[in-house]
Amino acid sequence: MAYQKIFDGRSEKKPRGRPGVNRRYLLVTANQLRIQLSFAWPTLGEQLLAARSPEDVTSAFKKGAENISSTLVPRLSEFILEIIRDRKFPRARMKSQIHFLADSLGAGGLVKPRRSREICAEERRKVPHVIVRRAFYIECTCGYEGPALRGACQKCGTTVKSGELIAEEDYRI
Repeated sequence: MAYQKIFDGRSEKKPRGRPGVNRRYLLVTANQLRIQLSFAWPTLGEQLLAARSPEDVTSAFKKGAENISSTLVPRLSEFILEIIRDRKFPRARMKSQIHFLADSLGAGGLVKPRRSREICAEERRKVPHVIVRRAFYIECTCGYEGPALRGACQKCGTTVKSGELIAEEDYRI
């Protein structure tokens, strides 16, 4: 007797990737953290880099970044300390440190810091190219710099302008 496979309506394929990690939400969170950390970093940075224990991380956030501390510490204090002690953590440039930390914390500890940074990079690559500067010559996010072809990028063909360029053109009018 041959058995038949019965369709029960629930036998769909599961989506790929780790369950519970929304890639788009991770990127939005990382971008928000980049902005928040850039404002708090002048007071937070030195204390955070000098931290030796999760309690030091918690106190650094309480002193230097009250607006972020409620969402991150003490829940992620040990995780933040792990990120700062990472071999790849940038030691010299403030902007690189902020971006590294924000992208690592984007997933809120649901995935490893490196995977969180990889997801952020993958999602940022998906964002369509926009024109950054527009004149006779243009600069595009795809890397093209040169003369415009009917107001568009010659390499990727985009005519979409960046928010800064739109604001600058509106200001001049």
